[in-house]
Amino acid sequence: MAVRRVVAGDDPVLRFRGAVSLQYGPGWVAPWRVPHEEAELHLPEGGIGRAAMPAGVRVTLRTESREIGCRYRADPAPRLNGPQELPRLDVVVDGRITDTVELRCDGEDAEFVVAGLPGRMVTVELWLPVYHQFRLRSLAVDPASALAYDDVERPRWVHYGSSISQGRGARSPARAWPALVAGRAGLDLTSIALGAACCLQPMSARLMRDLPAELLTACVGINVQALGSHSPAAFTSALVGFVATVRERHPTTPFALMSTIVAPDRETVPGPSGLTIVECRTRVREAVALLRRHGDRNLHHVDGLDVFGPREAGAGLLLEPEGTDRLHPGPAGHPVFAERFLAALRRSLCVPVPA
Repeated sequence: MAVRRVVAGDDPVLRFRGAVSLQYGPGWVAPWRVPHEEAELHLPEGGIGRAAMPAGVRVTLRTESREIGCRYRADPAPRLNGPQELPRLDVVVDGRITDTVELRCDGEDAEFVVAGLPGRMVTVELWLPVYHQFRLRSLAVDPASALAYDDVERPRWVHYGSSISQGRGARSPARAWPALVAGRAGLDLTSIALGAACCLQPMSARLMRDLPAELLTACVGINVQALGSHSPAAFTSALVGFVATVRERHPTTPFALMSTIVAPDRETVPGPSGLTIVECRTRVREAVALLRRHGDRNLHHVDGLDVFGPREAGAGLLLEPEGTDRLHPGPAGHPVFAERFLAALRRSLCVPVPA
């Protein structure tokens, strides 16, 4: 692309779907999954932590350009237990993944160019990396090509969870299970899932309450057990309070609450507060039943083992190898997770069942 039309990161033709807020710096735009001005209040992963990692965020536009270039800055991922996350970005054209780009992650300016676009007006989505902070400097297109804002509106889905939901272990961002569910169900995803968090923090409940949504979901329990954030009784109380806070502005929005998926190496192991994963699942189910008895008929329970259970663990679909603490679906596990979770949403009528 010798001669290019440059589109600045803050150009209004670009749409940052899935971003809660945008931070503007000298020549760049960074999407956040919390209001970035109050990021430090979103403990324990506030500040420049998981909330600054654009899991589920995509930069979208409509264009007839045959090539698209991207100038960006990306930072390394934190050191994680098990296999490390690769800095990948997906290019999705009219809903189909056409390219997966390996990003340079050293905090300096870098660029990539993707060729072979159709040359007619299409919707291009850049699915940003799930574990690397990303700052967009500019895009570049063919000089005479038309550009337009992606103004298609879809039902808005807000999901809360841990690293299991942030996308840990996916082959690439658009292949993470929430992205796959959103694509198959025609939903506009906003993920407020934070690895090393998801302990039913009041700030997360307030954020979920305040975001527009036609569908709400959450997957809870794994980090409550691991971090010992709640005693058994306090976990139930916090869960009830979390849902009640969200319901202040979403009184009848379909809300699916899922217990954690299989964790083969800690199912019956007490965490710091004494909770086991088995008991976490029981308490999620009981909290949903309690709230439904008190009139919340649009709250639904999903058993995490029905979505990703011992059978999947035994089939080698977890990220971590045996002999380590196995918690996350691996690259081949994310599509299975997505299929089962979407089926559970359809059974509860949270999303329409196809004709």
